[in-house]
Amino acid sequence: MFGNLFEDDEGGGLAEPPGPPGARKCAPKPPPPSRGGTGLCGIRNQGATCYLNSLLQTLLFTPEFRGKTLTVFVRVIPIQLQRLFAKLLLVDQEAYSTTELTDSFGWTNSEELQQHDVQELSRILFSAIESSLVGTSGQELIANLYHGTLVNQIICGVCGRISTREEDFQDLTVAVAGYPSLQHALTDQYVEMERLEGKNQYRCEQCNRLVNARKGARLKKLPPILSFSLLRFSYDYVKWERYKETGKFTFPKELDMAVFCQDAEQETDTMYELFSVVIHKGSAHGGHYHAYIRDVDGLGVWIPPEDQEVAIPTDPSTGKVDYIEVSNPTQLLKAILQQVGEGGTTVDKLSQALMEQTGVSWNKRFKKQYGPITRFLKKYDDIFELNPVVNWVSLKEPSAPADMPDTAATNTETDGMSGEDKKGETLSSQDSSCQELDVGGKCNCGVNVGTETSAVKKPAKRSDPSDVVNCWFDFNDSRVRPIPESEIQTQYQGKESAYMLFYRRKSLNRPLEAKGLPTYGMQAWQLAEVIEENSRLQKEREEYDTAVNTISVDVLVSHEYMYQGGALQTLPGCHSNVMRLTLDRRKSVEDLKVSIREMLGSLWAGPMCLHIAKQLPAGLHLYDCVSGEDSKRVLDVGIAEGTQLFVWDGHQVGGLAVPSGERWEPVAISIIHGTGAGCHSNTSRGFAKCSALGELRVLVSDLTNIPVQALVLTKLSDKSGETGENLPSVVLHNSQDGSSLQVLGFRDGDRLLAETKTSRRKRGGSPEEQTQGQTDASQVTLSIEEHCSGNKLAADITVDTQETIGTVKVLALSQFELDDLHGGCHLRIVNNQGTGPPLYEDQTVESVSLRTEARLRLQPGKAPASHQMVLYVSMLPSVDDVADFEVLTDKKATIGDCLRQTCARAGIPPEKWHLRRTNWCGEAEDPLNDLDITLEAAGLHHGDLVVLQEGRIPPKGFVCIPVYLYPSPEQGMLGGGDSGMLGWITAGVNSLLHAKPDGRGGGDSGVLFLGDLEISREASLLDLKTQLLTRPHMKDAPVPTPGFLRVRTVEGGRPARVLRGGTQTLKYLKINSATQLCVQVLPQEEDLNQSVLVLNLRRRIPNSREYTPEEELLWDTSRGATPSVLKQVIADRFVLPVERVSVAKHFPEKFQWLPIQVPKMSGKPTKGKKKGGGGGGKGGGGGGANLKKPPYMLKDGDTLGVKDLQFDPYNKDDFSTPTDDAGKEELRRVEEEKKQKRQQGKNSSRGGKKERRPEVGITIHVDDFR
Repeated sequence: MFGNLFEDDEGGGLAEPPGPPGARKCAPKPPPPSRGGTGLCGIRNQGATCYLNSLLQTLLFTPEFRGKTLTVFVRVIPIQLQRLFAKLLLVDQEAYSTTELTDSFGWTNSEELQQHDVQELSRILFSAIESSLVGTSGQELIANLYHGTLVNQIICGVCGRISTREEDFQDLTVAVAGYPSLQHALTDQYVEMERLEGKNQYRCEQCNRLVNARKGARLKKLPPILSFSLLRFSYDYVKWERYKETGKFTFPKELDMAVFCQDAEQETDTMYELFSVVIHKGSAHGGHYHAYIRDVDGLGVWIPPEDQEVAIPTDPSTGKVDYIEVSNPTQLLKAILQQVGEGGTTVDKLSQALMEQTGVSWNKRFKKQYGPITRFLKKYDDIFELNPVVNWVSLKEPSAPADMPDTAATNTETDGMSGEDKKGETLSSQDSSCQELDVGGKCNCGVNVGTETSAVKKPAKRSDPSDVVNCWFDFNDSRVRPIPESEIQTQYQGKESAYMLFYRRKSLNRPLEAKGLPTYGMQAWQLAEVIEENSRLQKEREEYDTAVNTISVDVLVSHEYMYQGGALQTLPGCHSNVMRLTLDRRKSVEDLKVSIREMLGSLWAGPMCLHIAKQLPAGLHLYDCVSGEDSKRVLDVGIAEGTQLFVWDGHQVGGLAVPSGERWEPVAISIIHGTGAGCHSNTSRGFAKCSALGELRVLVSDLTNIPVQALVLTKLSDKSGETGENLPSVVLHNSQDGSSLQVLGFRDGDRLLAETKTSRRKRGGSPEEQTQGQTDASQVTLSIEEHCSGNKLAADITVDTQETIGTVKVLALSQFELDDLHGGCHLRIVNNQGTGPPLYEDQTVESVSLRTEARLRLQPGKAPASHQMVLYVSMLPSVDDVADFEVLTDKKATIGDCLRQTCARAGIPPEKWHLRRTNWCGEAEDPLNDLDITLEAAGLHHGDLVVLQEGRIPPKGFVCIPVYLYPSPEQGMLGGGDSGMLGWITAGVNSLLHAKPDGRGGGDSGVLFLGDLEISREASLLDLKTQLLTRPHMKDAPVPTPGFLRVRTVEGGRPARVLRGGTQTLKYLKINSATQLCVQVLPQEEDLNQSVLVLNLRRRIPNSREYTPEEELLWDTSRGATPSVLKQVIADRFVLPVERVSVAKHFPEKFQWLPIQVPKMSGKPTKGKKKGGGGGGKGGGGGGANLKKPPYMLKDGDTLGVKDLQFDPYNKDDFSTPTDDAGKEELRRVEEEKKQKRQQGKNSSRGGKKERRPEVGITIHVDDFR
């Protein structure tokens, strides 16, 4: 498992040459925020490392582990752990990254994006630390703090003999199901004893027979830090799926372990107190970890939750509320309502505002945890006032505005202070987090004592040392918040509940000097690194503060402009000389005026008026005046990066008064009028949007020399409107002269046709026919089929290629005399392959490549919006009454959202299905196993076909493997091993198999299904064995160490290949989700090499066709894998002469036996023949034939029949049994039925639906070259 944020951008000088239009500097990346009010540092999540963050915070706040870790100097992992701890304690950051630590783990293949179990991590991390510290003074660090000893006992009920076995533990696993509390579970596990009676009797070595006995466990040695792992995850053998135990399971704050110890008098120090609760939120298939941790040394500042002020995050560059960062729904809704105003709004508009500000709806972000928004508002009636009659919501009491000033405001207020005054001001406002302070308000590690937030906080004082015991904090990745001790009780049950508990021995006392001092025990080099880091952060924040508050504005001077056509235009022959001014936005408007006068010099004299200007299609327009607010800051009057400032006297430009403000904003309109001989001229100019149509009519009359009484104005059609529809031309009547251009819907670029009444009557056609000619080449004739009313009508429609599909649909509805149907309708392309997906209505005829005589079909159903797509779904295997169907989904939806939507449409549970993409011919290909990426990111497009296939896919990088417990192998009379150990293990395994039978065995009787194991493909075989020991059924298994387990693949319901090499990864061993595994408990530890084959021997019973039960043979092929060597090994096994031994391999799927023959050597061997080569001919081949190659292909799990030729000398190649005869007859019957079905299929009508064949994975046998 273990294997440059900042940019400098300084502005220099007052003026700089302007760049290209629209060019502006890029915003610098903000430095990490400072620590919050708690004074504690969180850990950033690298993707899915919440499990790692929770464990690291627990270790950091374990004083004994932290103190020992800070004194270790060797090896990579301990050193990186030291550095991380030092920076978490002292670096002035809200959250720190674990990248350097995980790099030391050897994580190079995106392991940080894979979810893992925190208990598994604790064991592997402690093992890695122990391995890293071997040979150093800290090699006993983990053992001294976390390792304990328990004793397993079996007491004979006849002679009273006690059989004991000691076992080392790092954490105690505790079952949750069926127990109300931790004490009850420990009592059942370490006080009560199990009775071994009946079929579960124990074989006593002293009595030498099966006897009744009692079995139990006791704790012999307790570690200083006692951790419990709660078995929250179980398996449902009915539904065949994992689930999470969410029932109530309580645990005490103080725990006395004396009653669970073997010798309570010897183990006197048994009182423990809780200091960390690692919490899992989610299901058995994924979720999120965070931790409740008690601050033993008082390193943080604990503020009672009721005294905390709401600190709403703000964007430093704009000072606006960052709604996305607000995680508390109360704060979020309150901030939005404050922005709306005291009057309030409707609940619907509040939900819409929430969606606009955060990009996520209430239902998607909060409903699962807090319920519907109306219920939430009613629950917090002390904050929100909800009128259910009109669905109106408002704040009960007015509060501070949501748009709090940013840190720049604080900096401005202290601009007049000296450096020492500023530091003293910071020190007086907040308490320090260390005991030793210098005069500058910093501790000796360089951490700023004060912290700045965007909201005013109440001063928080460090808790008194006597109250430290109750100071609990919630460490949730980057965020750290104080919590009351009573909040721990909320983690007793539910989907968010305790998963690991850490207790600390109560007698462990901390030195007084360690209280509240994070530098306690830290080395000089560690302090030096922290000081350097804090200095760098301080410099970055100062540079960022300067960069984010430095803006550039463009200064325009009035003597270069004239007022014409409703806007300011550049004087003819005068190129606009834009001067760019760089300034600090925190300065006052008066300072801005001074800077502009200095820059203009002799170009400006007299009074100065500044207006914010904006370049529009009609020309330059003036908006707000900023000159009258000299005392305000530049940022408070709306001046930002790239703002254009117009300098003038405030009255006239070129002798003409210039209107300003949004009301007088000009609209650019093109005036088209005739000039004779059928020609038209086009004049474009601006008109104030507040102007009345009558005023516009007079101005157009002046431009065209057409009398007002004879003037006819027509607003021509606009094909590029906001709706994307082809708006018709509209004649503007005299009755509309009192309406403004804004009311009449005029926009920039609109065209206005001016003509006389006489010319309009003579023309007689539409204005477009004269102003914009249409050619035949730009038109197509489409064939539309109507499938909405059931009449199946058809019509041809001629349209322009630039028309939209929506316009074509409207024309088709009009042609078929259909009103827009309830639920809508849409168009599809019809071709030889059938109908295509629904067409987007904002697409043009040309963009979808429609040509003349193209066929379209009008069908009921809403057309997809531009942000949606339609996917075709085919199910595999087919489900009764569910045909292939379509789903309409959002392009930004994730694969998981699409899976749930398709399963809901098909009426099946999404937990047992997955989606696959298809190739060009519609065949299923790669599974879409990353449920968090969007459909677009997965490469899916509108109209694609996906396959909904049965079977759940584990997370990326993981495999889900079914695991079975098989009986221990029979060693035979010469199998070896300790007889007492063999009897104890055999009895224990048999008791498990008989007491807990399972219907999913899939093989012989007595097979126990252990469940589906989800594990990383990068995990080793040893990790797999270790996890198997934690399965619920395996806790009673007589397994001393993982070495006593043999893991094998299952093929055809029988054990097959043995997995070898404890350090080899599952990926290297070619284990995937299609693999089935079984585990066997061995009487002794085993570590097989690649040359050893595990075979099953069955000896023929003399004078019969039956065999003895299977017994195992471990054949070392390093001396040769030839038939003669194998026969000699078998002859030695059964104490027979080799010439009387006949061997055959059994093929159970075909019910056939293949005799293994030793070829006769005739004459001298051929010169140059390779050793071990040859082979050929029936029954084997040359004398050096390799049995691992065809035709025998001997491998692990193969069954060999052994016959003594003394009792059957004439039928030495006949190994068949009555069972084989019956099996062959059954195979012949099945084959005959298949032939009959194929014949019936050929004779049946072709119109019937063809049944799909089930997909079968291809299998290729490859030699093992490892």
